[in-house]
Amino acid sequence: MNAKDKFVFGLLAALIVGAFYFQFLTDELNIRMDELNLADAEHVDIVLNEFSDSLRVYNLRFIGRGKHLRKAQKDIVANTDLIEKNTDSLASMIDEVSFRLDNFSRETKKNFRNVNNDIDDLATDIKGTLRKLKQGISDLEQATSRLEKGLKEIEDLALIQKEKAEAAEEQN
Repeated sequence: MNAKDKFVFGLLAALIVGAFYFQFLTDELNIRMDELNLADAEHVDIVLNEFSDSLRVYNLRFIGRGKHLRKAQKDIVANTDLIEKNTDSLASMIDEVSFRLDNFSRETKKNFRNVNNDIDDLATDIKGTLRKLKQGISDLEQATSRLEKGLKEIEDLALIQKEKAEAAEEQN
């Protein structure tokens, strides 16, 4: 046997040993997986049993509560209907208040316009009356000044006549 054959047999022996080693490892892994599967099944059974026991206990607690649940559902429906009814009535009340506020606003604006117009009319009347009063006062002042002038003339006339009478007496 030459070196090439020895190398091929050595390589073949190493591959066979490696194959047995991998076979041994996979057998160990399969055994471990079987143990884990058994433990998992036991654990699942324990959990499922506890869950089913808890579920049975809760079911026993809720037996007879269906009546209460139906009553609660009816109450919820009644409350929903009441809320919808009140919402509708509130909406109509809000609309009515809005309508009344709009009318009040229009009437108030109209009243303010009327009051402003009345104030303007009164201001015009007062201005006219003031003009008439000023004109009357002016006329009275003019009449007074004419009367005073006339009175002075009369007084001057009386003095002149008196002086004429005195002058006539002196001449006589």
